[in-house]
Amino acid sequence: MPTAVSAPGKVLLAGGYTVLDPSCRGLVFALSARIHCIATSTPSSTPGKITVRSPQFQDAVWEYQVSAPDFDGQGVSVVQTNDGDPNPFVLTTLKYTLSYLSLPVPPATTLTILADNPYYSQPPPPNPRFNALPFPIKSAYKTGLGSSAALVTSLTSCILLHFLPNPSDPLPPHIFHNLAQASHCAAQGKVGSGFDVAAATYGSCIYRRFPPEILTAIPDPGDIDFTATLKETVDEKWNSMESDPITLPPQIGLVMGDVQCGSSTPGMVKTVLSWRKSGGDDADALWYNLNSKNEDLITAINDINAADGTATTATTLIDTIKQRIASIRQTVRELGTQAAVEIEPPSQTQLLDAAEEQVEGVIGGVVPGAGGYDAVCFLYERKDGVEQKLREFLGNWKVENGVVKALELGQEGEGVRVENVEGYRDVKAYFEGIAEL
Repeated sequence: MPTAVSAPGKVLLAGGYTVLDPSCRGLVFALSARIHCIATSTPSSTPGKITVRSPQFQDAVWEYQVSAPDFDGQGVSVVQTNDGDPNPFVLTTLKYTLSYLSLPVPPATTLTILADNPYYSQPPPPNPRFNALPFPIKSAYKTGLGSSAALVTSLTSCILLHFLPNPSDPLPPHIFHNLAQASHCAAQGKVGSGFDVAAATYGSCIYRRFPPEILTAIPDPGDIDFTATLKETVDEKWNSMESDPITLPPQIGLVMGDVQCGSSTPGMVKTVLSWRKSGGDDADALWYNLNSKNEDLITAINDINAADGTATTATTLIDTIKQRIASIRQTVRELGTQAAVEIEPPSQTQLLDAAEEQVEGVIGGVVPGAGGYDAVCFLYERKDGVEQKLREFLGNWKVENGVVKALELGQEGEGVRVENVEGYRDVKAYFEGIAEL
């Protein structure tokens, strides 16, 4: 039977850079924009042939042949057999997940990947569901929602569920998370903080990272100890990591605005970490001051979730959240100045300030995560007309590539989930190859 799985994008509202430190926590919200993976059997093809398709982009088809390793323990061999640019996230996820399952030669399978429209800058509406873009995926403008983490989490979970030897014996959630973390870190060539994969797996959460040594201890797939170490690492609960559930209060909504630029996150992170390492006590003081303010915001959101529900209490707590967002932004700008990185560039500052000043009901906005020119994030009061006015304001705000586009998404608590395959029948008419659903 076909298997369909989706995983959400994320926005790191508080904790940019500091979330890399195991002594600090971040506030990450899962988003309703998801990346979907549908696995279907292709019995007429050669056993071990895996075809991965991303039909919203040109030339986005990757064909692989899976075979048994030369020696036990090395992990399965996964080799791309068609021409075209390699996709390290897909290739690594296949290699890690199939090795974990110890399935050297799986049945021939097609994996179709579909991304909700907010992950990439889109032409003016109306656009169909899973809009097709007229260029290769590497030429698409990402909006900064964590597409690679959502892709790897969705793909990992779909493969696990589709090929699980005993479907009646469900895997615990940490298996999906740990395996996705291992694949994602290996694909990007470094061990990141992992908040994006945690949100894709568990949903909105207060996150504390895992020790990097957990994943650096896994040898390369060609090593004789690869499979055993991978299984041991994935099966173990990473107790030092935290992913405590949290959600936005019902009185507060979230809107993200695409400024259609994007940033080089790895380069920015490298520069900030270099500054911290060489900055001595002053850098540490600023770092932990920012973390303290992030914790204050987490506390304020938890307080309003636990409040008595009266209008007076809610207003007071919303004012507190507003003040704490402003305080975080001030400290982030100071960190950016000290590290010589535009974490909140002047053009983004103007946009955030103007929205708060000109749209009544806007609580505050941030440039989330590592900052720069990725999509901005606003919290607003759920009162009549506030969301619409904010979206109209963004649609009139000029940026280099036009205007800011309010993305069609919101915050949601749920992480990775199994989907009903019937829910994708509407797309088969314009995506060749999915008709077998």
